Amino acid sequence: MDHLVLKKDLGFFPRLLLFEKSGHFVGTIKPIRIAFIFYPMSLLLRDSLIMALPITYGVFSNKGNVLFTFKRKGMKKSIVTVKNVHGRKLGEYVQEDWKSLVNIKGELRDADDKLILPVKVKAFSGDFTLTDSEGRQWARFYNGYFPHEFTNIFRDVYNDIVELSDNLSKHHKMLLIAMIGFLFLQRNQ
Repeated sequence: MDHLVLKKDLGFFPRLLLFEKSGHFVGTIKPIRIAFIFYPMSLLLRDSLIMALPITYGVFSNKGNVLFTFKRKGMKKSIVTVKNVHGRKLGEYVQEDWKSLVNIKGELRDADDKLILPVKVKAFSGDFTLTDSEGRQWARFYNGYFPHEFTNIFRDVYNDIVELSDNLSKHHKMLLIAMIGFLFLQRNQ
């Protein structure tokens, strides 16, 4: 998969539908464990504030199987821990929430807390190009850009497409998708 189309889905809590650029449905990102107390809050809070709640999100295949999960914790920082289906930590995405209004800064780290990818997102537009310390591009997103040739497949107006590198290990791709999922779930549309 070299491109991932993300579409907001309706629900009490933010959800994403995931597609290949060909229109093939690949899965969803949605909450899997929600405390009852959070449901009234979902009516009052916007997506970015709901994502501050400690809710476990699952990345599901197109057959409905959980592939991996992630959960945010923290107050001044968002610490998004990514785990496999057996509960083993795969890595973390750490985002500085209160330090910058112009750019969102974060780090993608592996299970041993080693930095694998610095993250910088233009907060107002959401644009990003993620490149590691060796200069390899992991992902790219331009807000508002959706190739015209795909509009016959995706007929609605609001589509986001993220270009993903094919040269990533399965492990790194899971961490990248969790991080991108978190960023898109907390966006207000």
